[in-house]
Parts: sequence; structure tokens; C-alpha cells
Amino acid sequence: MDFRENILAILPPESRAKLESLLIERNAARAAYRAASDAEMHARQEFGRAEGAARQRLAMPGGIELDMHPAAALARPTKAQERERSETEARLMAPVDAAKRRLDLAVAARDKAAERQKSFAFLENVAAWLNRAASFGGMRLKHHAPAAPKVRDPRAEIQKLRSELKALDEAWLAAENAPAPVAELKSRFLTELDAIAAKGAPKVNHAARAGSPVNLAAALRIGQMPVALADGGTHFSLVGDGGASFFTWLMRDEIAAKIGAMIDAAPAEGALTDDERDAEFSRISTRRLEIERAEEALIVAAEQEGRAIQRRRDADPRAILEVAES
Repeated sequence: MDFRENILAILPPESRAKLESLLIERNAARAAYRAASDAEMHARQEFGRAEGAARQRLAMPGGIELDMHPAAALARPTKAQERERSETEARLMAPVDAAKRRLDLAVAARDKAAERQKSFAFLENVAAWLNRAASFGGMRLKHHAPAAPKVRDPRAEIQKLRSELKALDEAWLAAENAPAPVAELKSRFLTELDAIAAKGAPKVNHAARAGSPVNLAAALRIGQMPVALADGGTHFSLVGDGGASFFTWLMRDEIAAKIGAMIDAAPAEGALTDDERDAEFSRISTRRLEIERAEEALIVAAEQEGRAIQRRRDADPRAILEVAES
């Protein structure tokens, strides 16, 4: 993540101080994760050594200790010896069980540290946004931090806001995939159709004294045009459409009627014009930023009371940095 001085310099003082504080916390989370990972690796090594030593001792035949002659294994173990071996197994496995408990605790600590480090993933978007903002030399930012809504339970209120954000995402997707109005589709289709038909409309030469006054054969012909290649060879490209535009002119009304019926039969629920679609996108964007600013204000208020609430990875950098264009 790139947070060079020239990028930080575009921020108002309050926003810069907040970002620098977040970066310090992020670095502390990274250090904690590295320490937890090292501790987990050390605990895993200890567990491996303890388990290996125990298995080596337990692999010896019944009634035999490490300093005992192998011939002693030929004697049938007594009940007392079997009881003693069972007690020995429990004694040998006790350090293994203790090492396993320490390993489990170390793994849990590492996972917790990983979650803490992951909670700063939103800074990636912040860095990308600041880099883009810095590339526009004329952009000026001002500090803009709305007060947090007055609520009893900030966490519950944040969940409500995030539910509304999800609904706005669905509204955006609906607008993005909304069909165009039938009248608009027909208008654009007929413009295309008429352009093709006009290209194929025959012209009558009333002064012709020989041959066809229309030269229909030329309209239906597909010719070849030689094209010289850089290596000295020749490529032939096709010329003409084989009468496609002429037949489009000839059957213009039939084509218009058939495709017009297809357009009429297509789903039109929720249709939006381009202007209506752009207005919906603008409404969603404005409302989304309002919600995200309220969400960030609640997170900050909760942090001041000692309650940590994780920010969303895709949170709007303007809300996190508490900035607006001036």
C-alpha cells in the first residue's frame, strides 16, 4: 500500500492524523500476527518432539525399559507389569497432551491475530483512492465528519445500515440490468433497419438506352479485390454484400413488423430510459455515501468507548477518511 508523503499531503490535518493512526494500528496488528505465527510454529515443533519421544518409548515391547536387555521381552508380562505399562503410557503421554494444549492455544492466538490483521484490509481501497485523488492536481479535500446517530446500540444500528447498503447494491444491479423502454428499442432498431435499406435501395437510370436501367446484377454480386501484403504476396478481400441490403430494402416493412413484434413480446417490467437509469445511479450513490458516513461515525464513537467494530473491506474511502471535495 502506497502512502507516500505527496499522497498524505492532500488530506486535511484531521483526516491525515486519523489515517496515520490507522496505519500504526495496522502495523501493530502485523507485528502481533508475526509473533503469534512464530509462537505457533515453536509450539508445533515442541509438540512434534514430545510426540516423537513418547511414541519411541511406547513402541518398546511390554515390560521392557530402555535400559533393559531385549531378552526380557520373551517373558510373559504379569498383570502388575501390564498395569505398570498402562501407567507408564499415561505418564509418557502427559507431556504430549500438554504440548497439544499449548499448540491449540497458539493456533487460536494466531487465528485471532490473523483476523485482527485482516480487519485492516479496507486500507487497500483507501490507498488506491488516495493515489487516484492525488493524480488529479486540482482536487481539494476538506474534513467532513458527520456526528454519529444517537442510538443505544451502535453495533445493532451498524447492522441496520449494512442491510440498507445491501439493498442499495441490489437496486444498483436492478438498474444496471433494467430493460430499455419498448419505444426506445423500436426507434433504435428502425434507425438501423432504414440505414441498411437505404444502402440497398436500387436506383433507376431513366436515360439508359441499353442494358438494365437498374443494374440489379451489380447489387447482388460479390466480387474480389486484390490487396497487396507487406511480404509481397496478394490477399483477396470480398466486396459487396450479395444483395443483403437490397433484400432488406425490398422486405423492409415485413422485417419491421416481425422484429417489432419480438420487441413487444420481450419483458418490459422495470424499464428505464438512459436518463432515468443515470438518475437512479446518482440516487443510490448519494444515499450510499450518506449511510457509509453514518456507519463510520458509529464505528469511531464505539472505538472511543472501547468497543471495536470491524470496518468493511469495501467501505468508501471518503467515509473512512472523513473527507469531501471542497
